Amino acid sequence: MAPEPSDKSRKGDVEEVVDVGDGKDITIPPEVIPRYVPASDEERALDRSVNLKLDFTVLLVLAISFILCGIDKTNVGFVATSSFVKDANLEPDDIPNSLSLFSATYVPLQPIMVILGRRVGPRWWLACSLGAWGCLSMAHAGIRSSGALIALRLLLGVAESGFTQTAFYYMSTMYPKFSLGLRMGLFSGMYSIASAFAGLIAYGLLHVETETIHGWQAVFLVEGGLTILIALIALFVFPTNVGTAWFLNAKERAHAVARMQRDLAGAQELMEHGEAGSRMAELKRDIVDVAKDWKKLLTVVFNITSVLPVTAFTTFLPLIVQGIGYKGIDATLMSVPPFVVGSIGLVIIVYSSDHFRERSLHTVFGMLLGLIGCAVMAASSDPKLRYGFAHVCLSGVFAGGPLIAVWLAGNTPWTGARSLVLGINGYSNLAGVIAGQLFKSKYGPSYKYPLTVTMIITAVGMLGFVFVRVMYMLENRRRRKMVASWDEARFLEERFSTERRGDQRYTWIYAY
Repeated sequence: MAPEPSDKSRKGDVEEVVDVGDGKDITIPPEVIPRYVPASDEERALDRSVNLKLDFTVLLVLAISFILCGIDKTNVGFVATSSFVKDANLEPDDIPNSLSLFSATYVPLQPIMVILGRRVGPRWWLACSLGAWGCLSMAHAGIRSSGALIALRLLLGVAESGFTQTAFYYMSTMYPKFSLGLRMGLFSGMYSIASAFAGLIAYGLLHVETETIHGWQAVFLVEGGLTILIALIALFVFPTNVGTAWFLNAKERAHAVARMQRDLAGAQELMEHGEAGSRMAELKRDIVDVAKDWKKLLTVVFNITSVLPVTAFTTFLPLIVQGIGYKGIDATLMSVPPFVVGSIGLVIIVYSSDHFRERSLHTVFGMLLGLIGCAVMAASSDPKLRYGFAHVCLSGVFAGGPLIAVWLAGNTPWTGARSLVLGINGYSNLAGVIAGQLFKSKYGPSYKYPLTVTMIITAVGMLGFVFVRVMYMLENRRRRKMVASWDEARFLEERFSTERRGDQRYTWIYAY
């Protein structure tokens, strides 16, 4: 975590005093402190204005898009409580298998899609992705066989692959890191909102039955159509970058660019001034840098354990609730309240994370709530108790995804490596493959076995994040001791180093 600035630094003076241990302080030029802090009341007011406009344009449209992403991804779980399986000539396990099949294309393509998204431009990439999966969602209304379901889920995985991580990258170029956690949380929180909305929308549309259309077909057609509409809106609303945002005035645009440069603390210096070499050479360099960064790669691995309960419950909670005692589409309706509680818990945790400038322990706390919920649901046979602890579980598990993404982005100032790291972080969606194979119909109605396995995997992930936190703490201590004897010339030499880039520079202090 970045060292806490002195009062002088907060007021925009030219230096920062940092405690390096053993009662010794050193003075560090401000450009090496990896975070943005407003330097005056006027700048703070300008900062709020920029954030507010970004929130009600970019963030709002991204949030609505992610609601539809969640709906279009999980609606097969909600229509499973209707006549969908019978009408579409499916087998009982085709629904959980479809989740694994979706992940078969969605997960492997993540890094490639994020790299392409950065090259093409997030504005165009995100809008086209929305339009593509909206069309594929509508096509689900024509399913009449297992083969059609498999084909559409594979294609849907391609269309949605990279959307979330590209959106994370897009936001990381517009918000400073300690304003970003709440925004990523609000964005990611739309997945839990999506599950609540999906339940309500599905509950209403499943009652639509005519001579030509079934309720489950109405669900796919309406939800896919809404996604296509938002795709068109996104194309006109999203700016190419924060420096050209149409909704900011000239002064706000200049401030928005300047604060991101300060937030990077000079770590992107070479790219700003231009570095010789082809795009392929830059990509190769970024791949090598990321491949060597074992702490971030290990964070992605442990993120699978964080995402597992989210993936499982957003798809299978209606069936779990059905096993608790609710029948038919009533199970769809009763799955809504836990997701509402999950959304509230998410906002509280990510807000606290930004406020205290801490990521790992907040993630572990959310996972702990999920572990407790799964433990009670697996051990108890009391329907009311199990339903109540479904709320406890979801109140924490949604926070892990956005906190890990903003943790990775905040610790990767070099934009090429950042997009690649966030793309690799998409591999955390392998949790979908695990969930699809765990929550088989044979384990219903109690689902005791998959809940127990989910609980164990979550516990392993909690220990993993604590380990990564300790590694970052040790690395920060090592770097502070190293720079303690540096003079200003040595700091400038490191700032323009061609040997080390971004957070590789010894002046970079990691957040944890």
